[in-house]
Amino acid sequence: MAELGQQTVEFSTLVRRAAEESFLSLKDLVESSKSSEQSDSDKKISLLKYIVKSQQRMLRLNVLAKWCQQVPLVQYCQQLASTLSSHDTCFTEAADSLFFMHEGLQQARAPIYDVPSAIEVLLMGTYQRLPKCIEDMGIQSTLTENEQKEALKKLDTLLRSKLLEVSLPKEISEVKVSDCTALLRVDGEFKVLLTLGYRGHLSMWRILHLELLVGERSGLVKLEELRRHALGDDLERRMAAAENPFMILYSILHEFCVALIMDTVIRQVQALRQGRWKDAIRFELLSDGSAGQGGSAGSMQMTHDGEADSAGLRTPGLKIAYWLDFDKTSGASDSGSCPFIKIEPGPDLQIKGLHGTFVIDPLTGKEAEFSLDQSCIDVEKLLLRAIACNRYTRLLEVHRELGRNGQICQVAGDVVLQCHASESDTDYKKIYSSITLDMHELEKSPSIDF
Repeated sequence: MAELGQQTVEFSTLVRRAAEESFLSLKDLVESSKSSEQSDSDKKISLLKYIVKSQQRMLRLNVLAKWCQQVPLVQYCQQLASTLSSHDTCFTEAADSLFFMHEGLQQARAPIYDVPSAIEVLLMGTYQRLPKCIEDMGIQSTLTENEQKEALKKLDTLLRSKLLEVSLPKEISEVKVSDCTALLRVDGEFKVLLTLGYRGHLSMWRILHLELLVGERSGLVKLEELRRHALGDDLERRMAAAENPFMILYSILHEFCVALIMDTVIRQVQALRQGRWKDAIRFELLSDGSAGQGGSAGSMQMTHDGEADSAGLRTPGLKIAYWLDFDKTSGASDSGSCPFIKIEPGPDLQIKGLHGTFVIDPLTGKEAEFSLDQSCIDVEKLLLRAIACNRYTRLLEVHRELGRNGQICQVAGDVVLQCHASESDTDYKKIYSSITLDMHELEKSPSIDF
């Protein structure tokens, strides 16, 4: 019915078809009445049926013609019926979708978070709403004493095996394993306490404590808490990504300690320059193993106030000139002709001291070696030792020159010059050989440059 209702036929076509049907029916009636087979009564009955049928058809056309005047209302009703049908289809589809969605919501639903309890734990650090039945279960949150011993024993064994698998730098002077921790020490630089378990992985190293062994008379250098934690976090991250974690650990901390040592040396020299050594020393920073001259590029020279003229390397060396030869007219000194000592990191980043000229150690009689005690850096002590060695070497040269002069001899009444270094705060005690000079012969002998 819905399909038939949607089909439309023009009224003129319907009238034409009705007239044609009536004409054809009348033509068939006339032809059948010509035959002598039907009686008069049959012919009358057939004519009456034709008249009634044609009358009904015409009445229907008349009714339809009157009804067609209300076509807009019919069309509106048809539109309403179509809209209701589409609504019914949409409601059916929506019901089906809600049914299947309900099945999916069972899997996609989010848990109901206990926000008040979370706030209590976060702010107060406690939780008062635990069920009483949990206490009756007797679940222990920590390991028993025997379980702890077994776990620590396994961790200690794993720690020792991990240390055997990696290669340690030769500069590490001490490796000690105890209580599931490994202590690595480099004399004069740093001490690190490590264990396994970085980010929950037993194959990665975790730094428990980091301590610097670089210091001076006032004590060891102390790192701030935030800087120590930041350095430890950076080391742990780099060690976790490296094939040889201990080489990374040593290289980073060693470079850090070298920079710290040179900063301490420069600061002490600046303090000496501003104190009682003001007129006795000059110093300048070194770059690429050479002293900065004037304003040359790639070097960094210090002014009389101890400030840098230009930017230099991150860990520059230091040249300290002493025993200055002052020009009495201008009051300036030529540090290039004065004895000096260099303190700088070598190619292997080891702090080394080197004297500008060959000097002899009075205690050993061999070439003097100048090294810093990195745990107690004392530049003044190093300078005093350099001066003592230089003085001893020059006196030996004088003694050798006097020995070559056959006109000098020792007689009664000669002045004997002896030099004994007194015991100072630095526990530096040296006794130099005695030199006896005949003052009368010395005045007659050729002049000797001291």
